[in-house]
Amino acid sequence: MSIDTTPAARPRPRPISLVLLFAVAAGGVYAGVRWHTTIERWILPSARAGAGAGTDRAPTGPDSTTAAPTAKQIWTCGMHPQVMQDQPGDCPICHMKLTPLAGGNTPGGRVGAPEGAGTVVIDPAVVQNMGVRTVVASKGTLSRHVRAAATIVEPESARSDVSLRVSGWIEKLHADTEGMKVRAGEPLFDLYSPELRQAIEELIAARRAASSAPSDSTSSGVAVPSASTVLVEAAQARLRALGLTPEQVEQLGGLDHAPATVTFTSPIDAIVVEKAEIYSGSGVMAGQTVLRLADRSTMWVEARVPEHSLRHVKLGQRASVRVGALGSEPIAGEVMFIHPDLDDMTRTALVRATIPNPDGLLRVGMYAIAEFDASTAESVTILPREAVIDTGESQVVFISAGKGRFEPRRVVLGEPGDGGVVGVASGVEPGEVVVASGQFLIDSESRLREAIAKFLGQGALEASSPAAPPVAPGVAPGVAPVVADATPEQQKLVDAVITEYLRLSNILGAEQKERETAPKLELQPLISAAHAFHASLAGTKHERLTLGVIKASEAMTGHPLEHQRQLFSALGERLVELIDVYPPSRAAIAADAGQGGVAELYLMNCPMAPGGAKGDWLQTSPDVANPFFAADMKSCGGPVRTIKTREPVR
Repeated sequence: MSIDTTPAARPRPRPISLVLLFAVAAGGVYAGVRWHTTIERWILPSARAGAGAGTDRAPTGPDSTTAAPTAKQIWTCGMHPQVMQDQPGDCPICHMKLTPLAGGNTPGGRVGAPEGAGTVVIDPAVVQNMGVRTVVASKGTLSRHVRAAATIVEPESARSDVSLRVSGWIEKLHADTEGMKVRAGEPLFDLYSPELRQAIEELIAARRAASSAPSDSTSSGVAVPSASTVLVEAAQARLRALGLTPEQVEQLGGLDHAPATVTFTSPIDAIVVEKAEIYSGSGVMAGQTVLRLADRSTMWVEARVPEHSLRHVKLGQRASVRVGALGSEPIAGEVMFIHPDLDDMTRTALVRATIPNPDGLLRVGMYAIAEFDASTAESVTILPREAVIDTGESQVVFISAGKGRFEPRRVVLGEPGDGGVVGVASGVEPGEVVVASGQFLIDSESRLREAIAKFLGQGALEASSPAAPPVAPGVAPGVAPVVADATPEQQKLVDAVITEYLRLSNILGAEQKERETAPKLELQPLISAAHAFHASLAGTKHERLTLGVIKASEAMTGHPLEHQRQLFSALGERLVELIDVYPPSRAAIAADAGQGGVAELYLMNCPMAPGGAKGDWLQTSPDVANPFFAADMKSCGGPVRTIKTREPVR
């Protein structure tokens, strides 16, 4: 017998049973919650209070009188992190979609801010993800070497010319090839000279006469040479004057007859570096240079040292020279000359060192690297150069205090050293832990946290909403500049300056699709107008304002248009400083705008200006016409404020 287990065989539950079942379950849940809350309130009141005080989460439940803090999601732009708002939308600068900020759900609007006076606190896990590397500041002597490209040259002091003092003919030329080596005393050439032969004969005759003449006499205890002795000495002196050595004179004076030719020998161990157009049988004249010899047992190394390193090179300093053609072995030398002048083109000075060349392997014209030891003797605090953030006006390092805390510290740098290290004069003590890698990320994190804290603390949602224009760096909204009085003549000069500037702004603000059709900027009218206004302010405290406009205008002269676009931002900054003190007339602004009624001068800003420029410029329309780009991104930026003018339009 089988039992039927199909659904059809099972009895159907009654509807009233299901209703009762759900009612019982709901009552049990409600009773459990009420019983748990009552027990917790009666038995564990201190535990609930402690939990609420020790955590950031507020107590919840029907008895709680404090509402749970609301969480704010912050939205920002990846290209412009200064733009923040509490709702999605588009960036008012580049019009990109805003993205939710990582970790932006901040309970109650509270954001972790730098701890203490400038200390940055970052989650250690985030620090690890950043790849932050630290080093310990050490103390020791700074190893420093000045390296410069050099050339091997022949010593000027080691050259010797063989010049004739008598005319004649070269019977035989022994040193007949440039570059050949000769030893001291070796023959250079045999010279036939009637004049020289006659002088030798006179010496021989004088000696013969002296040998048969009476010896020298004495008079009053003083030796008086005989006439024959005087003749011998005169003949010897004449031969020496004709270029013969004392040894040759002595040898030739002992002969019976003068030889047909006289051999001239090398005075030094040298190389024949230059030979005149002479050969065996060539006639030569008195005063003619026959050969030029050079002693190359010692060579010069002439290095070109940059001007910023010259103060580290001293006379007598050790030098190490590496000649690539001879291998990596350095050759020791010594600095023997530092040229007093500087080359205007290369901004270098010639430093000369001497090095030995016993084997003659060093040749004139070889390239080398000269290295001068300029190590310091005193102990200094040493840091890796990469640990220092150079802002242009100052240098900053981050000191690690542990547990994700970093303190920015201003330092004064000393001399740089080898191996990428630098000496620190003040700001860091030996033993302190300094961030050597990833400090730019820490700096970025600190700026982002500061921006978020200001955003939430000041309630600046309206300032960063899509409808609000960006605030230019360095501009303090609501602060009125101090306006100076201007004479009618000065007002005309100011108007001339702003008119010429707006002419350039309109040219650069127009869309230019082809480089070939881009107009050439005529800067001379603006420079002339600025010079005229400068002359009217000579001797006043505002004279420097016109100088800034002149220098910024002259800096743009002669550059390609792409480079002039980058420099145009600096010109705008200088001009804003000027017209904040000497505002232009509304008539001049209206003339540029081409309007018969209202005309305004707007200060515009584009944070994405090329070359890291600030991105300020002026125009007479609120519609963006970006002068920093030719065709693309012409709408980047927006108005920051309006510039005051002096008089209404007439």
